[in-house]
Order: sequence, then structure tokens, then C-alpha cells
Amino acid sequence: MSVEIRIPGRTISLDRLKPGACYLAAGSDGPDLALVVTREGRRGALLLNRRSAEGDLLVLPGLATDVDVLEVQGAVLTPSGAIGDVAFGPAAAAPAALHLGDGSAYLCGRDGAGRLATFDVVSGVASAIDPGDLPHARRWRVIIPEAGGVVTLYEAEPA
Repeated sequence: MSVEIRIPGRTISLDRLKPGACYLAAGSDGPDLALVVTREGRRGALLLNRRSAEGDLLVLPGLATDVDVLEVQGAVLTPSGAIGDVAFGPAAAAPAALHLGDGSAYLCGRDGAGRLATFDVVSGVASAIDPGDLPHARRWRVIIPEAGGVVTLYEAEPA
């Protein structure tokens, strides 16, 4: 795979990425930005730039082992916009929101079977935490360090 985007990263086999790592890969409608996640001992990908018809982030089960991707080293997910954009309320009212709490951040995704799962964005591990009880940001972004600052790689907007 050839990726022309100039971002800090390295080409690596997808099966070597640990949960919590972000990567770019060729997708059906352009590059996919994903977070490697694990649920019930199985690895998958939470697509950060793709949503279901309901507005939820998509979870792809199983990762191909023979695919090279661009690992986005140092990627961090953070709220975007003003502090006042962080809100409280039911998670169902804010699909694909970044939930903040207990020193970590969480994203929810829905798999092809319609099951909803909450993932810790740092570790990539599925969590039993209820995101409805946490403050959330409907606008968030993926940033990477570059030349003493940060560059926004992707900005998620409310559905």
C-alpha cells in the first residue's frame, strides 16, 4: 500500500499493532483512520472516520494479518472546540461522541450485528463503563505531535 499523506508514522504489518494504536489504511471510499481495539480477547478496528447509518462508529471484527498499514505514532484523541462544548446527558443522544472520565477517554462503536461496545481510547480495550454517566464531546479530533506542536489528522463533527 502506498500512502502519500505526510504524517509521522511507519508502515507496519497490521497484526503487529497493539490495541490502542491508530493506523491509516486504504478503504473502499478513501483512507480509513482506525483504532486497534480488543473485545472478548479478539482484536478488531474501531473506524474513527466512518459511521453507521445511525451515526455510530463502526467496529470491524478481526484484523487481516497480511496487510501493511501506516501506524500513526503518537496519535491522541481529544475534545475539539470550546470547553463549553463538553456536555452531560444520555450517550444515546450523542452518537460517536468522545466520553471523558476517570482519567481516560472512551468511544462507543457498533459492530455489524448491532452490538454496542465502549472502548478505552488509550488501551483499546473494551470497557464495561456506562458512557451515559460521563461528560462527552460531540466534536473531537485526532492529533499527532509534529515539530514542537500538534497537527490535527482528523476532526469528528456531530452526526
